[in-house]
Amino acid sequence: MTTPNGEQDGIDLKRFNQVFFEECAENLAEMEQILIALGDCEPDHEQLNAIFRAAHSIKGGAGIFGFDDMTVVTHVMESLLDLLRNHEIPFRPEMIDLFLEAGDAISMQLAGHREGKPVCQEAIDQVRAKLQQLAKPGANDSGALQPATEQAPQQEASPLPVRYRLTFSPDPEIFHRGIRIESIVSELSELALEGEFHCRAYLAETPELEDLDPLRCVTRWEFTLASPAGREKLVEAFMFVAEEEQLQVEELPWQERRAEAAKTDGAPEAVPPAHPGRRAYDANELAPGAFGRRGAEAESSIRVNVGKVDQLVNQVGELLITQAMLAQTAAGLDPILHQALQQGLAQLERNTRDLQGSVMSIRLVPISMVFSRFPRLVRELAGKLGKQVEFRTTGEGTELDRGLIEKIADPLTHLVRNALDHGLETPQARLANGKEPGGTLQLRASQVGGRIVIDVIDDGAGLNRGRILAKAQERGIPCSDSMTDDDVWQLIFAPGFSTAEEVTDVSGRGVGMDVVLKNVQSIGGRVQIASEAGMGSRFTISLPLTLAILEGLTVAVGGEKFIIPINVVIESLQPKPDQLKTVNGRQVVQVRGEYLPIIRLHRIFNLESQVVEPEHGILIMVEGDGERGAILVDALLDEQQVVVKSIETNYRRVEGSAGATILGDGRVALILDLTELFLMHKKL
Repeated sequence: MTTPNGEQDGIDLKRFNQVFFEECAENLAEMEQILIALGDCEPDHEQLNAIFRAAHSIKGGAGIFGFDDMTVVTHVMESLLDLLRNHEIPFRPEMIDLFLEAGDAISMQLAGHREGKPVCQEAIDQVRAKLQQLAKPGANDSGALQPATEQAPQQEASPLPVRYRLTFSPDPEIFHRGIRIESIVSELSELALEGEFHCRAYLAETPELEDLDPLRCVTRWEFTLASPAGREKLVEAFMFVAEEEQLQVEELPWQERRAEAAKTDGAPEAVPPAHPGRRAYDANELAPGAFGRRGAEAESSIRVNVGKVDQLVNQVGELLITQAMLAQTAAGLDPILHQALQQGLAQLERNTRDLQGSVMSIRLVPISMVFSRFPRLVRELAGKLGKQVEFRTTGEGTELDRGLIEKIADPLTHLVRNALDHGLETPQARLANGKEPGGTLQLRASQVGGRIVIDVIDDGAGLNRGRILAKAQERGIPCSDSMTDDDVWQLIFAPGFSTAEEVTDVSGRGVGMDVVLKNVQSIGGRVQIASEAGMGSRFTISLPLTLAILEGLTVAVGGEKFIIPINVVIESLQPKPDQLKTVNGRQVVQVRGEYLPIIRLHRIFNLESQVVEPEHGILIMVEGDGERGAILVDALLDEQQVVVKSIETNYRRVEGSAGATILGDGRVALILDLTELFLMHKKL
């Protein structure tokens, strides 16, 4: 029995709730992904089984953890799916939308338990009623299903009941995992014929009183029942509860009925545990995953709280700083007298780098975690807008820091909705312009150096320069007809800006694109726009691969040190006087026929530097976001891994920097942001 405080018979199940929440969310996501991929096509046997297992897992987990309200919809959905699997009712395309609606209802209930969000019981009841209506074999057109013929169909003979004996020998720690035996008993009793279910418990061992642990299982259970449900259905009652070797299933002749009933009426007796390895069924007949393990994947992975991973990354970062301090201290020692120390520090550096790589790989997750959210959004929004859309994704395996995954989801949602509403035209408009009636929307991810690039591409009408300028003038935003296209496109990021003719539930309030820009910039990213009238638009988001650690080149300018991300560095050189030219009043350097602007850090950061002429210093060739330049520094110091710290959190925003780090000598060095440096250079 579960108490209001979430305690069941003295067992606090709250500590296990998070595991159920995560697994439930995964099952809902898997179910939705399969349904969206189907479109309006009929699912095959494997797809039906996968959807059924997801619904059954949610129902079983909800029952175990006491979330009985979540079993209402899943039970009816499971029954409907079972009818489809057994070809007892025909598939109808509207079932896809109904299953998606049922998933939404379960998600709402999940959010209610996990986050305390309100749950609309009316919506739950409506979904359940729709599922029940579809599950009726004789449903008419209004109910969605029709009989196969006009005549009343003959009632199919029910499968003959079979007598079974199920012997369950759980591991001793089953109660520590919050498993409820009564849930299994209840589910099996529902599958049994009335009066044909018996349950017995045997003591496998009798511990001494002082050694008795109330949470240690010392019993095994034997269930005898008659049921037409079949062996597979019975085994599913033990899903995520029993391992294969812990459950034995035997068919019994009906003559044993009286003897079994007589034994059940007796008192529990202490007997030896079931013989290990005793098997009376073929494991291949069971449903995949029926014993709670999802193949090799579940065996090779564990769940770890994100906070613990973040703590581990921070500790590795501090270890890197300590290692850098030791290396700098050791650099002043005689290498001959302290050879062993030097070798030990070199080994420490190698091990620290390996550790850092391993820890960072834990934080990296595929961007498919975000991309998988959009097929459903595109499907429903396209239907609401009356548009035909083919949605494509590329580069789903591209990995991104876990800390960025959730933060990029909202900006991408705004961009996708914007492309569907403003970018792609209606089928009639596309046909009038000589296009195919269906448009294409593509999400594409790739890794370029140390950054992740995400493109949202549509083949719609493109941005309307005239309309954007007119709206900007109407709202009092500074603009002019002489502005370049790139500058005009940036106007749509102004707060409250919208070109929509009317406010709808999709757009028109002007609260989308400015949110995109702010959210992306807050995580060190940038947004670029490319558009061609009549051909479509491309919104490009560029993000750092990780916010924690990066490879950097340490340089000196005056009395300060800066970090240049190594992924943007092409080469370094000390220019000759004949390589230096002046173009439009600005000094540039000629490198292999290409003229590159010279970015003087001492001017940008207002520093006193002994090196003010390029021929007396060092130029570092860099490239980022399609632009190239040469950064003038006094000296190159070192190439090293640095721990990225937020300077804005600890100090204030410093233009031209993407953060800061602590060097081996304890000093703070700014990490340069190349894109901002180019902009600042142009303004000088």
